[in-house]
Amino acid sequence: MKTSHANAADRCGIKLPVFQAGMAGMAGPALAGAVSNAGALGHLGGLRQPPLRLRQWIRETKALTDRPFGVNLVPVWGGPEVFEAQLRVVLEEHPGVLSLFYGDFGAVIPRAKAAGLTVMVQVGTVAAARRAFDQGADMVIAQGAEGGGHLHHGRIGLLSLLPAVVAVAQGRPVLAAGGITDRHDVRALLELGAAGVWVGTAFVATHESLAHPVYKRRLLEATTDDTEYRTGYSFGWQFGTPHRVIPNRERWNLLRFIGGGARLVDAPRVAEKLSLFAGQGVGRIDSIVSAAERVAELASGFG
Repeated sequence: MKTSHANAADRCGIKLPVFQAGMAGMAGPALAGAVSNAGALGHLGGLRQPPLRLRQWIRETKALTDRPFGVNLVPVWGGPEVFEAQLRVVLEEHPGVLSLFYGDFGAVIPRAKAAGLTVMVQVGTVAAARRAFDQGADMVIAQGAEGGGHLHHGRIGLLSLLPAVVAVAQGRPVLAAGGITDRHDVRALLELGAAGVWVGTAFVATHESLAHPVYKRRLLEATTDDTEYRTGYSFGWQFGTPHRVIPNRERWNLLRFIGGGARLVDAPRVAEKLSLFAGQGVGRIDSIVSAAERVAELASGFG
């Protein structure tokens, strides 16, 4: 009988059950290609990408790697017409994997599977995991409240959520997400039934990510005590959407109330003033490394 992590890797056609999160604005072709070339699964962050640009990114990634990669879609920007256009691009370009977040995907999952894609859905509750499996998802990503950026529900810690989702998965793979940084996290989560790990913040802190240098510097400076759970403003999302950030404490800076991910193309003053997305594992990120090095560190936890 295959181990659960072997099953997760096989379903996606990869060697290592390490999955780079599809972080909007941070995860472009260079990062996705490098992660996939390292034997894991890279992802393009499709949120806020116009369909034409998304198609270009997929083709650029295919030029960088001949291995599977994924596209992450989130239907909170541009309305249903834009999401449908993005979805059609993914179905036509066929990257291998489609990951979904923050929506009801009952009509989407069958279409993606009929096109031959492996489909995973990120969830924050057991009820959402059941619904995703009932709708046909191949696997789910159990996202704990420790995670950086936007959270689905965001109130349940990973150590409680993961085994509860595994219990209802009926042998289907469950990936663990939230505060995962190194091999030690991976080993602990394997004991709770994780079939793989879904990692965001640690991949922001790589040479290939599209994060602004100020963002990367603040990740290195942050300690475990420095992230904050919020339900206020976050860039491009409805007010009240749960998210986790490294808060900016400048008293007279109004941008500190906005959570976001500062990109290379953003002005330095914006990067300096935002509260920046990060998970609770940020205190153990002490260097900016290549995506391949990050994959190797995480993968060693499966040994």
